[in-house]
Amino acid sequence: MTAAQDKARSEREIFELLAPLAGLIVVPGSIKQNDPPAPDIECQIRDFGPLAVELVALDAVATRTRLQNMNGTGDAWNRALRKWSTEQQEQLRLKSANVFLVLNNGNETGQRGRTELMRLVQEQLLVKSINFIGELSECSGIEVIRGPDIKNGPEFNVPSSGDWLMPQISKLEEKLTVKTYRTSAPLELFAYCLHDDIDAHVDSLRLLDECVGKHQPGSNFQCVRVFDLSAKKERYRFPPL
Repeated sequence: MTAAQDKARSEREIFELLAPLAGLIVVPGSIKQNDPPAPDIECQIRDFGPLAVELVALDAVATRTRLQNMNGTGDAWNRALRKWSTEQQEQLRLKSANVFLVLNNGNETGQRGRTELMRLVQEQLLVKSINFIGELSECSGIEVIRGPDIKNGPEFNVPSSGDWLMPQISKLEEKLTVKTYRTSAPLELFAYCLHDDIDAHVDSLRLLDECVGKHQPGSNFQCVRVFDLSAKKERYRFPPL
């Protein structure tokens, strides 16, 4: 899958999560995704008609990096696996089939670092058939546990925590003032946070409201909606109902 295809797939999945939170019923088979300047999504809404939606994520950069690192652990395992010979890869698949891997290294460990950590774990798995905790300095914070109920391992537990951070209000302003879109359908802006609560940081909701109130009237967007995906709810709408 190319980067563009992966981006389109992710956008479609996000939209399909957000639409019901806004009370919108998408007509099956009506979603279209075209290249800019078309908006991210064009579709038909039951009892409404055509609708175009542009998406924007508001999570702080540090939060998005942390979550991308966390969610990329499985990919890091697969990248490391491909570095071994065909015979060793098969051995590792067999030896990790019942493995539960706990990774407690730092949030800042990126994909290159995680791939190297996975290679070190795989190196240990090739010579061990029992549980172990990372025994090399590079493997600190890693624990391999064998679970009788795990059949298609390895499975991963990758805790990741951080402070509530200010949403990127500048991303909203950019969509409202800089970007242009070509569509014949009514256009809405769907902003969302995957992790950072839109109202958890001091003044975040007030600043968001000021930005939207100032820039939406002169923008391409008939409506701006802001969603909190972790709470599965629409948190803000402008103009209000």
